[in-house]
Amino acid sequence: MTISTTPSGTTNSTPTTGGDGQNAPVLNEISIVARQLILGSYDRLLPSDDTLLTRGGGNQRGLKLYDELERDPKVWEAFQKRKLALTARNWKVSPPEGDTSRAARKAADMVGAQLQELGFDQLTTTMLDATIRGLTTHEVIWRRDGAEIVLDEAIDVEPWIFQFMFKPDEDDFIFARTGVRLLTAGNYHDGEKVPQRKFLMHRFGAKYNNPWGLGLGTRLFWPVFFKRQGIQFWLAFAERFGTPVPIGKYPNNAQPGEKATLRNALRAFQQEASIMVPAGMDISLLEAARSGIDTYEKLCRYMDEQIEGIILGKANGPGSGGALASAINIDNEVRLELTKADGDLLSDSLNRSAVRWIVDYNMPGAAYPRVSRIIEEPKDVKAMAETKKVLFDMGFRPTLESIKQDFGGDYDLVPTKGAASAIAPGAVIADFADPLPPADQAAVDALLAAIAEDQLQPLMAALLAPVLKAIRESAGHQQALERLVELFPTMPLDDLQQALARAMFAMDTWGRLNGDVEAS
Repeated sequence: MTISTTPSGTTNSTPTTGGDGQNAPVLNEISIVARQLILGSYDRLLPSDDTLLTRGGGNQRGLKLYDELERDPKVWEAFQKRKLALTARNWKVSPPEGDTSRAARKAADMVGAQLQELGFDQLTTTMLDATIRGLTTHEVIWRRDGAEIVLDEAIDVEPWIFQFMFKPDEDDFIFARTGVRLLTAGNYHDGEKVPQRKFLMHRFGAKYNNPWGLGLGTRLFWPVFFKRQGIQFWLAFAERFGTPVPIGKYPNNAQPGEKATLRNALRAFQQEASIMVPAGMDISLLEAARSGIDTYEKLCRYMDEQIEGIILGKANGPGSGGALASAINIDNEVRLELTKADGDLLSDSLNRSAVRWIVDYNMPGAAYPRVSRIIEEPKDVKAMAETKKVLFDMGFRPTLESIKQDFGGDYDLVPTKGAASAIAPGAVIADFADPLPPADQAAVDALLAAIAEDQLQPLMAALLAPVLKAIRESAGHQQALERLVELFPTMPLDDLQQALARAMFAMDTWGRLNGDVEAS
């Protein structure tokens, strides 16, 4: 059975079956019926589900509460970190995956050029305000440049000047199942229909497809409120107990004039460096006990931690040593995930609106490209360097291209003395040879340096051929060791075993890297 809705909100049900006798999929939305019952038959306006907005005086006054939140130094600091973590990344516009056509590439280049000219980072910064508010709106200003329609400007406007209507009759949808209306002096309740492709909107944290979104401001309000109250009481405490209270003492038989003189002296005590009082009168200082004075500071610091946790997802608290280092690593990972999430949400809003609009105006029918931020995890340079060192010790030398790719920057190979140091099997040969005296070793080095590199490799291959053949034809480590003993009878057995183990490990690793040996 399928359920459909008529424009009046009633439903009708008709059985639908496919050609194979099975029930066909229901293509229309049925939850719309309950939605209309909740909102009422006559008033189809979508209210915000943000308690602060609804109880804070409506959207206009309620949204200003979120602007006030950013006046808090900790909120501003943490939110700027989150914003800059995204805008600092490079961005790109790519054709649809798998589409290598010229039209797709041209559409991507056109969109990229327009966003670059528009000021994509600045647009990103203002759109990210939805993270706090729940919704940001920008009016799009189009300009004709020859034969091309250009997105010339995106003006940030207040969201409260709009209204959203559920399932309107007009075809002016911006969010799924909702139509945007512009509140005017002539129609301040329902608003007026807006042109298509005129307003760019980005929402954050919406539930039940509510176009108003639900920003982090709903979570930040109370920590900021309690922090401000704590600071207010802290300042009052500091004013009251920060300076000792002067106490004036006068004799029992003091006259009213003498009492007035003492009172004036006490008042002058707050401002003057020195005062005079009549004889027989005394001024002392009353200092109050300050137990619990750090309570206000602890409260404010705790609220700062809550604010930072809400915006940046911080996990670390008081600690030191390994626990603190581990918490910092977790914080960095969480912050990277938040940056990726912000980039994906923002790119999705643009790809569903501005990117499509530019293509529809200039290249109707072309495949829509996608704009995205390039967010990569930071490389562990130390771990990569250690890995390359291990491979080098095994006899493998990384290429210059791989060094530049992994570590960046410009590098050049250090000149080597002769060609002998560039031979990878040299380490294995040294393991199978008795150490030579310095003079003899110098003679060998000179001999190797005199041989051209293109001639040295065949010579070394021929020298190693019996060794490699003995290892390949052996059924196991013991048999290979016995054959090597026959080839090198004067070499100590322990050295021979170590050399054999390294040689077999190097051969196995090389084979796995090149696909010659199947991993067991």
